Amino acid sequence: MPSKNRHLWVGILALLCVVSFQLLNIYVLHMHEDEELSYRATNGDIAFAIHWQTSLEDNQAPGWFVTFAVWRGLVGDSEFASRIMALLLSTLALAITFKLGRRWFGVWGGALALIVLIGNGFYFQYAYDIRPYPMVMLVTALSFWAFDNWLQRNTFRRALIYGTSTALMLYVHYLLVFVVAAQTIYLVLAHRLTLRRIAYGIAAGMLAALLFAPWFTVFVSQVQHLRNVEAASGTGRGAAGIGVSTQATNWATILNLLNVASNGLIVVYGLLIIIGVTLLWRRRKFWLALTWSVLAPAIYLLANTVAAVYAPRFVSHMMLGIGLVVGASIAALELPARWRRIPIKPILALMIVVSNLLTFNASLPVRIPYRDLYRAISSVSQPGDVVLFNRAGEENGYVQYLYRTWMSPELVANLTTDETVASSSRRIWYVTGDLFHQDVQAMFERLEPTHPVQYVVGQCDRAWCYVLQLMQAPPNSEPLVFGGVLSFYGADIELSASRQVDLRLWWRVDDPPLLDYSIGLQLVDAAGTLIAQADGAINHYGRETVQTSHMQPGQIYIDHRTLTLPENASAGTYSLVLVVYQSWDGARLTLTDGSDRLVLDELVLSD
Repeated sequence: MPSKNRHLWVGILALLCVVSFQLLNIYVLHMHEDEELSYRATNGDIAFAIHWQTSLEDNQAPGWFVTFAVWRGLVGDSEFASRIMALLLSTLALAITFKLGRRWFGVWGGALALIVLIGNGFYFQYAYDIRPYPMVMLVTALSFWAFDNWLQRNTFRRALIYGTSTALMLYVHYLLVFVVAAQTIYLVLAHRLTLRRIAYGIAAGMLAALLFAPWFTVFVSQVQHLRNVEAASGTGRGAAGIGVSTQATNWATILNLLNVASNGLIVVYGLLIIIGVTLLWRRRKFWLALTWSVLAPAIYLLANTVAAVYAPRFVSHMMLGIGLVVGASIAALELPARWRRIPIKPILALMIVVSNLLTFNASLPVRIPYRDLYRAISSVSQPGDVVLFNRAGEENGYVQYLYRTWMSPELVANLTTDETVASSSRRIWYVTGDLFHQDVQAMFERLEPTHPVQYVVGQCDRAWCYVLQLMQAPPNSEPLVFGGVLSFYGADIELSASRQVDLRLWWRVDDPPLLDYSIGLQLVDAAGTLIAQADGAINHYGRETVQTSHMQPGQIYIDHRTLTLPENASAGTYSLVLVVYQSWDGARLTLTDGSDRLVLDELVLSD
């Protein structure tokens, strides 16, 4: 196979490895609040997306939002479809990164630049973000490609292509101007500045300014608007930027960036970069990779001391540069002659990937998994269920978007914040994001006596708190009373495909009986022959045995029972019969009509 084709297949294989990992883990990420803003800002055509920015509803460059609006119109609004768009953009960025790596450090350098990103949580998160950052990666990679082309051959045409790529970056994210600053510093320090190079550089800058000019007044208006808003709210920091959503430059911020960029493996990544500097310090292309991975984020952090312009997401494009640096460092390693048979390059790459994978879950942001929670209750909901929100994000546009997206339409239609409305329903999904708040606890205590908890989804701990509790009333509002002491409020009956009958019997007493009665559940055929039975004390929630003499007044007890039909049970009609009796002599308690048995239901078995 020709060398060029072999190199192409190596790149394709490396790209497939990264993309396969991304696809296999597409549902690991959950949406964050800014992603909902992306939907809000593109809830229409291209003109709507542009107007959203020009009317100062947001403070973003328009490039990604226009693209997202077109994508939504063509593909749809689902979270999956949106992340696929992000994947396509970041995959194109990876392809360009491989091309640069192969050009600068050989095919091993290009392939390893991609491979070492497998399992890196920082790259994974922003390569899938439903925000501009996947496109930021793409346009930054394009810029370095155009910049390198111009450095290789100082022609007017290549300079103008670089200028065009600069304007493209600014149309995607304003802060990418710091990448241009890093490239300029590299140019000054690493290349001889001839008059021709300077002239072409000025021409590239002028073209970028000319191309960005139509949007420049909007940009200025957005900056002024932000300053006014933050001055009024008291959240401003520095001369410009967004103080409320950025981080101040300090040692903790720098350490955090190093930690997230390395999946917590600062020492490992640091050693590899030191190896690269030691082996490749004479290679200008290695310093260009460091410009992307180190100098550019350093400029963000430095500028952040006078303006609020740094957050980790803004520099997520650096991961492509880090991939190039680490890939080049590994590719440059050569063992002594007697150890040459050891495949040190793939071994080191595999070690990094395994380390990334071991720390992958811990490297991802902690977010409430609204999607999974809402889908979980929708899958077990029944007609007539009511969803009761109490401090559950009912006034938050982000949460509203998510429940409208992931809850079943029936549950959304029956969502309320009114306790009185909800309490009239038999089944209430009581939802809260503040489980221990006194108002939440007070409402629970009012509901629980008539609607005991049956099922709980979610958690409330240090990581996150969002709990959805199914609170259910008995089937019957009025009881049938056995022996004048034991009130029966009905049964929920379910016949499974495996000929197993699952029941929940609902009991309550005003005063606990003096004796311990046995409750018998029987399945009899048309002739009255006993086919199956389950006798004993109350099996509360299927977990706790409660004798009738120990029942608490006013509390509802839910007795879980299971009847398994014999394999030889023939087709026909069977009766489910409930009796309450004294275990020591078999005497049955009677109902108010004098009968000593209650037929709960008729079951029809077919062949």
